[in-house]
Amino acid sequence: MTEITCSSDAFELLKPNVNPTAEELWIIALNPQLQLISSEMIFRGTADYCPVHPRDIIRFLITHNATSFMMAHNHPSSSIEPSTQDLAITRRMYNCGKLIQIPLIDHIIFSSSHYYSMADHGFFKILKKSSRTI
Repeated sequence: MTEITCSSDAFELLKPNVNPTAEELWIIALNPQLQLISSEMIFRGTADYCPVHPRDIIRFLITHNATSFMMAHNHPSSSIEPSTQDLAITRRMYNCGKLIQIPLIDHIIFSSSHYYSMADHGFFKILKKSSRTI
C-alpha cells in the first residue's frame, strides 16, 4: 500500500491529475498507518471556483472506512497561495472531521510543478488552538 505520511507524498500522488482549466477537489482517505485507502476527485468547478459540500466528503470517508484524510485542490492560475474561501472550507472540514472523528490532517493546493500545504505552514496548529468547541 502507498503511504501518505507527508504533503510531498500527497503531491506526488495527485500531480499526474492536474487539470489546467478547472479547479478540482480531491480527497485522500487514509487508514490508521497513513496508508492510502482511496483518492478521488469529489468536485469539479470552473477556472477559479469549485463548490464544496461537506456531506459528500463525509460520505466518501465513511464509505471507505477512513480514519483520517487529506484534501487537495488545484489552482489553474498556478498561484498556490490559499484564498479566503480555501481557508474557510479548510476550517469547516477540520471541524466536520473532528465531529465525526475522522481528522483532516492537511489541505494541499497544487499546480503542475509545486504545492502549498496548510499543515506545513502551521494552519492546523492555529485551528487546534482556536477550536476548543465546534
